[in-house]
Amino acid sequence: MPRLHLLRHAQPDFAGDYDSITPLGEQQAAWLGEHFAARGVRFARAICGSLVRQRQTLARILLRLDDAPTLEVDPRFNEYDPAHVLAAFGPGNDAVLRAAGDRRAYFAALRESLRAWSRREDAAGGGETWAAFGKRVLAAAAESCAGLEPQADVLVVTSGGVIGRLVGETLGTGADAAIELNLQTRNTGITELVIGRTASRLLSFNAVPHLERPDRAHAVTHS
Repeated sequence: MPRLHLLRHAQPDFAGDYDSITPLGEQQAAWLGEHFAARGVRFARAICGSLVRQRQTLARILLRLDDAPTLEVDPRFNEYDPAHVLAAFGPGNDAVLRAAGDRRAYFAALRESLRAWSRREDAAGGGETWAAFGKRVLAAAAESCAGLEPQADVLVVTSGGVIGRLVGETLGTGADAAIELNLQTRNTGITELVIGRTASRLLSFNAVPHLERPDRAHAVTHS
């Protein structure tokens, strides 16, 4: 069965334009591309969502790979809309909360908002439901591996919420566990799933082998 390498995007500008990666984020992505190249990984497909931070991350990885596949964009791998979730179920404006620079307070508010969203069956304020979010990312993951050779590797650059949801579904957890997995994801952290027709398996979660050396400890980020 094909192996799906789910990658969270590189470090974004937390207190500024969140949908862009920082210079450190560019370096994280470059190091990861070099890591894949050194291992001789050949990806059959390379896909990202349509968000800028996802496309920027994947583009920088592909620059470091030999025989890199063409970058594909699938908006189903986009993150849920945190601005909507915080406005509909939490304390208010996403940009204002991030601009305050208090990451601990921001993610605490996001956690509670996500929990409230996951318990709501209808689309509050016209946004996406928790169920619809899960349905679209599961479909995207399945289709990303469809028609490939059993030993094929597929690279997907996405976001923490998508990764948490896919891992949660693979392990059969509830919403709260999927949300906690989401909030643990590291920038350019790698999660590996094997996607089958009837079942999927988790091989690894949130690994950063390209950053596991003393001179790169500063590059392990969660924002």
